[in-house]
Amino acid sequence: MSWDFKRLEVKECERRRSHLYLVVLLVLTAAFLLAGGCGLSEKLGSSSKENKTPLVEDDVLDLEDDDADAVSEVKEMAKVTLYFKNQESSLVPVTQEVPKVTGIAKEALAALFQGKTEGDLQSALPEGAEVKELNIKPDGTCVVDVNQEATKITGNNPKDEALAVYAIVNTLTEFSTVQKVQILVEGQISKTFAGHIPIDTPLLRNMSYVNN
Repeated sequence: MSWDFKRLEVKECERRRSHLYLVVLLVLTAAFLLAGGCGLSEKLGSSSKENKTPLVEDDVLDLEDDDADAVSEVKEMAKVTLYFKNQESSLVPVTQEVPKVTGIAKEALAALFQGKTEGDLQSALPEGAEVKELNIKPDGTCVVDVNQEATKITGNNPKDEALAVYAIVNTLTEFSTVQKVQILVEGQISKTFAGHIPIDTPLLRNMSYVNN
């Protein structure tokens, strides 16, 4: 039996070409699928981004502002007793609400000076009166510093001056931690408040000017 080496060689070459063709076809197919997949992924990604509603910074700020407003609306209040002057030149205790804060005694005195009340009652202190500083000492002495405007009592009337002084003292001694009140004017101890009522020493609560 004789071998046809020439024919075997031709068949081997054809087999190798077929194998190479198959490999090239697989490589091209894989490359096409990979490129197509990336394009599809990008399209899907861009589509999802377009359909998704972005969170705008203004929306965040609006929510924060709403929360802040809600907190301010529910700010805790406290009831205090303030002494206002009536038309008969007497002091009248009035209950009002002020923000419950650290240093509520100063807040109460500021409300007294503002004179926001109803009816014929008004502040015994002149317009422009302000509380500059207030400090309660461990022994129960409340040192309160008022501005010069607080001492400008209209008419130079000793009783009106007394009403102004004891509106301050009686309002502050409503607090259990305050036993007596030392009034300063612009940070200094003064002999009198406005020329008649001595304030150079701490003053005790005085209900003789109060309309019972």
